[in-house]
Amino acid sequence: MPTRDNMQAAFVRQNFQTVWPVHLDGFTRLLVQLRTRFDGDLDLVLVLAIIGSRTPPERWTSALTELGRLTDADRRNGNQVPINLQSVADFSGIPRETVRRKVNLLQDRGWVTKEVDGRLAVTRRAAEDLQGATRDTLAYLSSLLIAFEAARAKEGDHEEQ
Repeated sequence: MPTRDNMQAAFVRQNFQTVWPVHLDGFTRLLVQLRTRFDGDLDLVLVLAIIGSRTPPERWTSALTELGRLTDADRRNGNQVPINLQSVADFSGIPRETVRRKVNLLQDRGWVTKEVDGRLAVTRRAAEDLQGATRDTLAYLSSLLIAFEAARAKEGDHEEQ
């Protein structure tokens, strides 16, 4: 994650009026959609996202051509850097016992596996089952891209004058 004080942060601050409303509306819509898709449990979303974030960038597909296939490799756990319940709890601030219950729910849905040594990994089934959530995320990211492009164009118009 970039630092808070860099050229990009300055650009966002300078174009706050253009970018913030789009972000707020899009992010709110995304959270509502995710809450619905996860039966009202945003902590479940967060736990799955943290486990999924352990996939190194080189394993992600270069272009998202199939919403049910987000990574290049088909290997179940070879895609991810190991993470366990305690690490998820530490990173998220969610109590370990709550994380354990959330992981059990994710396992019941077939979205997460837990190895004998405690390593957690997101399954391909999660990507397949959550294609709608991926579409919702793409819509949010697309709206942000449009806002940034508009801000960049506006900035270019001011420089020409």
